[in-house]
Amino acid sequence: MITDAVRPTLLASILLLAGTSSAHAEEHTAPMLDPHHHGILIYPPAELERHQNGTAHIRCTISDAGFATDCQTTASQPDFALAAENLVYSSTFLPAYENGVAIQGAWEYTYTFHTSPDLAKPTFDKAHSRAPYFPEAADVTGLGGKITVTCKIDPIGVAHECSASKGPTLLQKATLAYFSLARYYPAFRDGNPVESTYEGSVNWDNSHPIDQKGFR
Repeated sequence: MITDAVRPTLLASILLLAGTSSAHAEEHTAPMLDPHHHGILIYPPAELERHQNGTAHIRCTISDAGFATDCQTTASQPDFALAAENLVYSSTFLPAYENGVAIQGAWEYTYTFHTSPDLAKPTFDKAHSRAPYFPEAADVTGLGGKITVTCKIDPIGVAHECSASKGPTLLQKATLAYFSLARYYPAFRDGNPVESTYEGSVNWDNSHPIDQKGFR
């Protein structure tokens, strides 16, 4: 698992405005977002960098096959509308049912975006950085352990001068590469982005690297 010394202080919460469900799929009176097959709500980077809060309300027609069509979105900022639409169009839905038959129905949500007004330290942009991949050689030889990396993050969110804690050389290099190539939200001081230090770590667990497909 990835653990950061500094966790992003942001929240993207989902409020259900319409649609209810019962214990049995056949009894859904309104469409539902499939809890096992849905996209990710991404906080728009431009709005996060400006510490911009907001909302996006989206209403869609959900077909009897469980996909969204004819979506209409209203939002406090255009980027928030795009974030909501991106999630919906990359998701699968459980359609409404009537007399045991799947039917077309209406579905709507309001997404609320909230971020801290002050980012004292850089934060890792997980939404736009891939998860680290467990090196095959480390898997074969049974290498594992926690590697911590310290980097300087410049005002545009780029890592510089990264160094790693002690550990197996292969995992040191893999961790350095991961944090050096990732994206970050810079620290802010007096409303302006500034260079600051970031510390993050990867716990390379060699027990189930294939099942984990890297780390989540």
